[in-house]
Amino acid sequence: MNVPVIHTERVTLREPRLEDLGEMAAYFRDPRSAWNGGPLERHDAGRAIFTNAGQWRLRGHGIWHVTLAGSDTFIGFAGIFHPVDWPEPELGYGITAEHEGKGLAFEAVETARKAAATHLGLTEMPSFIAPENERSQRLAIRLGAVREDDIMLRGKLARVYRHPALQEGAA
Repeated sequence: MNVPVIHTERVTLREPRLEDLGEMAAYFRDPRSAWNGGPLERHDAGRAIFTNAGQWRLRGHGIWHVTLAGSDTFIGFAGIFHPVDWPEPELGYGITAEHEGKGLAFEAVETARKAAATHLGLTEMPSFIAPENERSQRLAIRLGAVREDDIMLRGKLARVYRHPALQEGAA
């Protein structure tokens, strides 16, 4: 599996690792993880790591695990989420509560978005966001996304925010 490692001034986007289980399980224990399919038990958080890694292997794109620059500790994720029942690849993201409100999610998601266009040819993607997740909606808008019609995903309403098209090779 060849997952591009991307460094910015404050964060690193890298491949999912089983060693992330402790921090990822903590993220998914938090009720805030409901926006990303949680809360989950530890074994289900482990399954999410395998899913994240598997998407890279099977689709050639996927979710990067995010760490602080100079650290290898999982603080969140950003990238392309594309389960078999999704209508198209989604720009998905999540960050731990202790790292929220510092601009790190913005930096990670913007980096993932540019990498998806540059390395993977995914130049325009939506984010599917729960109607109650106002923080995520504000982040999508801050990233330049525009609201489209809502859709149903797995029996739940999702707000669709379409991120502006990027040119392949845009850095």
